[in-house]
Amino acid sequence: MFFKKENIICGGVVKDGYLEGYSEIINSKTIISFEYTCGRFYVKCDYDNDRIHVISDGGYSNERDGNYFKLDYKIDNDKIFKELQKIVEKNNISENNGYEHETAGLPPGLGDTIKIEYENGERIYKYSNQRETISEEAQKDIYNLFHKYAKKENLDFNSDESNVKLYDDADKDFIQGKWKGKHFGDEIEVEFNDNHIKILVNNELTDDTDYIIYEGNIRPNKLKEGKQSANNKNDYEEFIGVSSIRKKNEIMLVAYFTKNSYSTADLIKQK
Repeated sequence: MFFKKENIICGGVVKDGYLEGYSEIINSKTIISFEYTCGRFYVKCDYDNDRIHVISDGGYSNERDGNYFKLDYKIDNDKIFKELQKIVEKNNISENNGYEHETAGLPPGLGDTIKIEYENGERIYKYSNQRETISEEAQKDIYNLFHKYAKKENLDFNSDESNVKLYDDADKDFIQGKWKGKHFGDEIEVEFNDNHIKILVNNELTDDTDYIIYEGNIRPNKLKEGKQSANNKNDYEEFIGVSSIRKKNEIMLVAYFTKNSYSTADLIKQK
């Protein structure tokens, strides 16, 4: 499927070239599916029976500063597709159609991916994990269009006006009981009893204190010296045996070790 057009390098490190079956000339003007993702935001819309299903999300989930958002809703008309087609034409998004670039080992969020499907089967697809394949102006046009439609639904691109659950945080009921895991051979045991926590490393008690859950992070219920109130998780002290704990999924917690170097250990609840 991946073939040489020009300047293609293959060898497990860099892949760069064009996919078969894509043309820069798009005859159709009727979009039926649109998806774009970059390091700052993600948007998608396609048909769901006679309605348009729209998804938007963006911001940084770890910051908890109100900028993170996730929207999922449906609209009754296809005007959004017509406006997207105008953006495609204005910004010549079909240029270099089928281009794909992947450099192994790069961190996520550097490039982008665009996927557009038309009623007659034509497609636009471009992907790079190194640099963005469409212009900054095109990105702004796409972002602003989806933002406009969100506001029409009384939603917005912020945490307070999202309509999807943003965080799957641990709560007091979830964490009660004993949890165990291993960290580079060390046996880690954590026990929650009401508002109190005990942490043992290799059967030696390291922590015996009250805890607090702040923005999903479980830490000692003690502010760092000089702090009168908390503005973020780092305003609270760290535990001794581990640094902090948070929910990983519906069956596990994860312990963070950040005092000397960053590492983690999964904790499994004991029956």
